[in-house]
Amino acid sequence: MQKSIIFDMDGTLLDSSLAMTISVNHVRKSFGLNPIEKEYLEFHINQPDVDLPMKLYEVPQYTQEHRNRFAEHYLANANLHVKPYNGAYELLEALHVSGMTLSIATNATDFFARNMLEGQGMLKFFSHVIGTNNVEKSKPNPDMLHHISKLSEIPLAHSLLVGDSIKDEGAAKNADIDFLFASWGYGKSSNPTQSFSSIPELKEYLLKR
Repeated sequence: MQKSIIFDMDGTLLDSSLAMTISVNHVRKSFGLNPIEKEYLEFHINQPDVDLPMKLYEVPQYTQEHRNRFAEHYLANANLHVKPYNGAYELLEALHVSGMTLSIATNATDFFARNMLEGQGMLKFFSHVIGTNNVEKSKPNPDMLHHISKLSEIPLAHSLLVGDSIKDEGAAKNADIDFLFASWGYGKSSNPTQSFSSIPELKEYLLKR
């Protein structure tokens, strides 16, 4: 049976927190708010049950203006500031060549993800890119993982998730699949049973499975 490797994107394959912070601060400035620090964003976006509209823009919920201003700026500027983690491209290339089915499950929207993956030359490796706009509930809910399993026709029993946050860990647990924790990212895991300190280490492990 073909294996399915599902990746989180931000903080796992791509270091995008600076790009996100710059675009969030672009929106904050337009509403007369002071800028936030990159570390502040990194912490809050990976926490479960966090009120992100309040943390990022000091409002109870995003307005269409918030969404539009962020989307326009992020799509135009993200790839100027995004950096793949060391060895990420080589990892994807090796897994793709080995015949594994690769997918993305991200709490970003799929068009943000595709824009950045295309900009970094990585989109070609993925059979499916699923964002929060493609399912009813985002991670830690397992909706994305079930959706990818259905699209790829690969049972979850032959799948695993690589991610850098408690939300990723929760999604894997809720889908009853293995979770590989990317400790180089900017999230945290509650109690990872399989943790990796670098992408080359992860690559070696996955190619031996």
